[in-house]
Amino acid sequence: PEDAEMEGDVLIELWMAEGFLHAGLENKTMEEIGEYYLEILLQSSLLEEIRYGGRRRWYKMHDMVHEVSKSIMSKSTKFINSETGSGDNSNQVRCLVIDSFGEGTINLFESRSNLLHTLFPSQGSLSDDMLMKLKNLHVLNLSGEENQNLPISIGKLIHLRYINFEDSESETLPESVCKLYNLQTLRLNRFVLKVLPKGMCDLISLRHLHYYIYGDVEFQMPLEMGRLTCLQTLEFFNVGREKSRRIGELGSLKNLKGKLSIRNLELVKDREGAGEAKLFEKANLFRLVLMWARDREGDSYNDEDVLDGLRPHPNLEELEIWDFMGDQFPGWLMGLPTATTLPKLVCLEFNRCNRCRELLPLQNFTSLKQLKIWGCDGLTNLPSDMLHSCASLQKLRVGQCDNLISFPLDLQQTPSLLKTSMTPKGFGFLTSLRELEIGPFSDDDDDDENSSIDHENSSIYNEFDWSGLISSSSSSSSSALRELGLIGLPHMESLPPQIQYLTTLTSLTLLDFGGIKALPDWFGNFAAFEELRLYGFKELGHLPSENAMRSLTKLKFLRVWGSPLLKERCTPESSGPDFQWSKVSHIQDLDITDD
Repeated sequence: PEDAEMEGDVLIELWMAEGFLHAGLENKTMEEIGEYYLEILLQSSLLEEIRYGGRRRWYKMHDMVHEVSKSIMSKSTKFINSETGSGDNSNQVRCLVIDSFGEGTINLFESRSNLLHTLFPSQGSLSDDMLMKLKNLHVLNLSGEENQNLPISIGKLIHLRYINFEDSESETLPESVCKLYNLQTLRLNRFVLKVLPKGMCDLISLRHLHYYIYGDVEFQMPLEMGRLTCLQTLEFFNVGREKSRRIGELGSLKNLKGKLSIRNLELVKDREGAGEAKLFEKANLFRLVLMWARDREGDSYNDEDVLDGLRPHPNLEELEIWDFMGDQFPGWLMGLPTATTLPKLVCLEFNRCNRCRELLPLQNFTSLKQLKIWGCDGLTNLPSDMLHSCASLQKLRVGQCDNLISFPLDLQQTPSLLKTSMTPKGFGFLTSLRELEIGPFSDDDDDDENSSIDHENSSIYNEFDWSGLISSSSSSSSSALRELGLIGLPHMESLPPQIQYLTTLTSLTLLDFGGIKALPDWFGNFAAFEELRLYGFKELGHLPSENAMRSLTKLKFLRVWGSPLLKERCTPESSGPDFQWSKVSHIQDLDITDD
């Protein structure tokens, strides 16, 4: 359809299913040839790239190109809706796009069922009988059909190469799907589908399985997935106990590319067992997530040996590690200064690695841009030279590490750092941050009166060295802080006064300063303010003075959520000495709620 947006990978998979791509051109895969064709279409302005998010790209046709294409395809492609009807029953129709079903549509099926290669129904369900008449169907796109089920006899459509079943509400697939030996692409609903057919290993031509179960460690992979040697897209693998569900099934999947999450790693016996996955040979994986079970019994774990055996290929760009219970990380990750095992790594995360007592310096991670250390309760301090070679680091996030008492990182070693989020305990000098988020904090001592008083006086922020940020703000440096987020505690009665000097801020987000009743007038210092967000200010009843608010001439966006008293006072109908409406009535995008 006109102005339709389509993801680049989907386009290539459809071209492949239609037989437009042929492997063998300079030893390239069909997918690589498709990328080459996409580039030609872009350079020729026949396609337009409309948005870009990470590695995923979307395209659409220019209007004039779309009209020319429709003219060229008019004999082979038929669009049916309530206005056009079934129209010409040309025997050249190969592709059918259906917006509505009627008698004419059924007649077209009857007369041209053996010729159709591509079917895109977008409204109304197809009966099993109608589908089964499409003996030469290559592409079946049911992505717009929530109530459509695949017929039990779908396996008889032996020419199918592409099935899009992403929007279906069905929780199962018929086992006969596994008889589609030419199937190359299978797109499934990751939110509804609960189980994959048992015979998936028979889909010997399958190249792309787009399916992901979020957090379900009980999900069992089909047996013998290692037989799918053409497979390139496999978004996750749950290790099982049975021989044909173990991690070694990944070993023969040499063509895997893109993203892969491996879960239930506690079921891997040892280093040798982990090595059977042969991750080191998978040069086209750019993102790898390694996950152990979060809650495990006993104290004896083999996580260190297993992780050592999961050494990835040097091309890896993103690595996440979850619930690792080893005392230290293997040499391929934190080795000697001469080691260059992951030279292209851009993003590294350690999540809930609770037994790890220390993190060694990250050697030779010259490409690293993002580092996250989250929920690692065993850490008590981080070495000052940990980021010594991370000159490209742009985002640093450290939080929920309850026993971290010292953080003497020399952040001057990371001149590219733009954004950080952490609990401030023993910071060094910061001068180049553009985005900063601090918190959240533990509130375990909430019932302790002295602790409460300390928090109310904002002493939790006193350990933070603000001097670098204030200095860069006062000089209006191009590297001065622009975005700040602070997370407090529900009973805190004041904001850290140091932030009044960060006058280059364009965006400020404050969360859970629940004891504050009025915002200070020094808010008027933020002349560059464009956005202000206040969440969880339960006692807030007064904004800064009217003069202070009116001096924020660039402020266009104000969100205050969870402040019932302020909401009551910020309406045109409110009156009295606590009237606040005149302070905010000029703001274009305003939202103040009591919940």
